[in-house]
Amino acid sequence: MKKPIPPLSVVVLKKLWPHARKQGHEVGEKRRIGYYSRQDGLDCIWLVNPQGEYDWTIDHSFLRKHFEVIERSKETSLFGVRRAVIGPMRS
Repeated sequence: MKKPIPPLSVVVLKKLWPHARKQGHEVGEKRRIGYYSRQDGLDCIWLVNPQGEYDWTIDHSFLRKHFEVIERSKETSLFGVRRAVIGPMRS
């Protein structure tokens, strides 16, 4: 696995998969990468919705295929050690 994408990076959905719309997803939706979990490992990416809720997990191969990184964070703590909870996305 390559170096994990830093938490707080912003990604946009660029390609749908079968039944994506039935699951409520649309091209162009933005998410942030959440902090990784030691229990889940670094290939389990938690996506954070615009309201600041962790609501979806994917792996790096799914991320590369369906999302584009539009803003890479400079966050250095992969697990959110001594970091504030991720809040709502600014407009």
